[in-house]
Amino acid sequence: MRAMRSSAVAVLALVVVLVLVGGPALARRQPPPAVIPTEETQKARDLYKVGRYPDAVLAAKAALNKNERYTPAMLVMAKSYYKLHKYEWMKKLWEMMQANGASSAEKAEIYQLLAFLEVDAKNVPGAIQLFKQAAEAKPDDAILWNNLGAQYLAAKNYADATPVLERAAQLQPGFAKAHLNLGDAYRGVQQHEKALEEYQKALQLFPNYADAVFNIGILYLDADKMPNMDLFAKENTAIQYFQKYKQMMGGTLPPSDPAEAYITEAQDKIKKEEKRLDRLKKQQEREAARASKKAADDAKKAAAGQAPAPGAPPGATPAPPAAAPGVQQAPPAPPVLQ
Repeated sequence: MRAMRSSAVAVLALVVVLVLVGGPALARRQPPPAVIPTEETQKARDLYKVGRYPDAVLAAKAALNKNERYTPAMLVMAKSYYKLHKYEWMKKLWEMMQANGASSAEKAEIYQLLAFLEVDAKNVPGAIQLFKQAAEAKPDDAILWNNLGAQYLAAKNYADATPVLERAAQLQPGFAKAHLNLGDAYRGVQQHEKALEEYQKALQLFPNYADAVFNIGILYLDADKMPNMDLFAKENTAIQYFQKYKQMMGGTLPPSDPAEAYITEAQDKIKKEEKRLDRLKKQQEREAARASKKAADDAKKAAAGQAPAPGAPPGATPAPPAAAPGVQQAPPAPPVLQ
């Protein structure tokens, strides 16, 4: 009996020791799992979408109060600060996102916001670099590739713009703006037929796309040649598209819009070509008249049995033959009197 009691005391003592100092499995207490503030973050997203940016910031802060390392909430807050023109706060959140393992998709969104800041600052090379980082971070996003291509177009770098915008159009075939920009890139590298195809695709997707109509007018105006068209047909087609563009814009057309000036430019090209062709026609008529007169003079001389003297002016009378040496010519016969 005493032995059993001693054994029970020993087991109890061991349990107390394990509780106090912890056994192998309880050597360190595990932290609780991180809270995922899904509801608060979704609320912040919804507020951002409807333009309630200050409220979106507050909702994102509520999410971060539950999990200060939750990068989706940081992203909503950063985007809201961008809309509120609080760019330094946006950049600070970007640093926090990087430190807390932001995803590639989240990085792409911030790169794009930073790129827009460079666009506003008219720093095209800086914008290109950031849009490139955004597209590389999220390569299946057509909008990012389109925005990169648009900056190449702004830099008149049509060669680099073309493959970038081709990718945007391939990723999202229903993206009318990508087709419009791709048409501009093709026009820049003198691939006029491909440019026209892309503009027409944009119009098929969006029939009231005034920019596409305007750009087709520019294409016909600037192209040296268009298939199966002379200059008159080409310039008249440009005028038709510019007039259609003006009708589509209606009262929203600003006074500074260049459409009317381009119509005048096309009309001037037509007048210039008409004058050129008129001068050419008159020159051809003069040359034909000279050739006809020369042929008539040569025919007369051939009929008289005398070839024209080399270098003699047309119509000159040939000199009489010279007398033989030592032979006196007879005097002319006296006139006959009646």
